[in-house]
This record gives sequence, structure tokens and C-alpha cells, in this order.
Amino acid sequence: MRTPAEQKYLETSIATASKEDLIVKIYDALILSSQQALEKLQSERGDIEGIHKALLRAQRAICLLMGSLDMEIGGDLAKNLFRVYEYWHHELVMANMQKDATRVERLLPDFKDYRATWQKAVTLFKAEKRGATVTSIAPTGGSVAPAAAAAAAATSFAAVG
Repeated sequence: MRTPAEQKYLETSIATASKEDLIVKIYDALILSSQQALEKLQSERGDIEGIHKALLRAQRAICLLMGSLDMEIGGDLAKNLFRVYEYWHHELVMANMQKDATRVERLLPDFKDYRATWQKAVTLFKAEKRGATVTSIAPTGGSVAPAAAAAAAATSFAAVG
């Protein structure tokens, strides 16, 4: 449980965040909720309600990511990201129904890679807005898809920003 001061800080940081920073914060919530669910699935299997609530928070985070996509501006990239998010959501629903830790374990590295790539895209976008030169946003986990998504996302930020 948060103290009133912590809650106020959280509310202020969300209320004052840019659209692109909010995406990173949603990934943070997705990762945190998934890690909490995984810990409970591995060590507190009897805490059905706790597992369920943690997985529901992760599912809600994915729904927010899905809702943040602009299909007109993002085109095929947005459609492909939507499919990735749909898959993640399905896996978390199944993990919740079956209380299956391996489903969550398999997703966490992707969540972290995509979050890191989105953070790099935000950094690139902000640097370009300032007129700075940025060389690249190479992926951390070896997958090209998150890097391509982030590069296009940085362009999308400019289109909507």
C-alpha cells in the first residue's frame, strides 16, 4: 500500500508525462505485475486471488498498449504490434485460467525487450525534437522487431506530437 505522498507523486508523474513516456510507464506496470504474478505462481500457489489480481493488472496494461496504437498513422507496424499484444494478452489469460507460470516466464523477456526498445525510441524522438543527432536504437535482446517498431514509433510520435 502506498503512502498518501507516494500516491500523489505517482498521480503527478502520470498526469505530467508525455504520451510517449506513458507507453514506457505502461510497460513498467506490465513487467511489475507479471513479475508479481510469476512470484506468486512459483511460491504462493495457494494465493489464487493474488495471482488473479496480478495477472489482471498485466492484462489491463496490455489492453492500454493495444488502445494506444494509431492504426492510421502506424499502418502495418501498428497492426503487427496489435497482433503481438493480442498474443501476449491471450497468454496471460491462459496463464490465469490454468495458473501456469511457464506462460508468464516465456513472456517476461519480450516485455522487457519491448520496454527497453520503446525507451530508446522515446529518447530518439526527444533528441530529434531538440535537433540532436542520434545514431541508432539497436535492440537489446537480439530481436529486430522491437527495434523496427520503436523506430517507426518515434516517427509516429512526430506525426501526432
